[in-house]
Amino acid sequence: MVYRFYTLALFKVWQMKRDIKIGEIIREFREARGLSQMRLAEMVGVSYQQIQKYEKGVNKISIERLKQVSDALNVPINLFFQSENWMVSEPKAIYGKITEEEEALLQLFRKIKDKRLKNTILKLLKTLAK
Repeated sequence: MVYRFYTLALFKVWQMKRDIKIGEIIREFREARGLSQMRLAEMVGVSYQQIQKYEKGVNKISIERLKQVSDALNVPINLFFQSENWMVSEPKAIYGKITEEEEALLQLFRKIKDKRLKNTILKLLKTLAK
């Protein structure tokens, strides 16, 4: 009985953290797009107070509503579930849809284990991009 209660309590904590992280990601994408809570609310069909509650993690967001939000923000819904660590900084790096070439470059770059080599490649790319 104690084990079951403990498991349920851990699950509730995980759910709360998940709701907060999803809310943070919504806020980051909204701000990156230059949208107010009011404008996003209009696009989704809810009140701006509801958007506030989603962003703070006070209210859970249904998958259907999250799909509406992701469509309004023009981001794939899977970005809200990228990592078990619920990394929030990733949405800031996304400036629209990634091309096939960009995806291939990222996949290859992630396979490189040597940090010095990665830094050298980054320096080269920065030089080439000027």
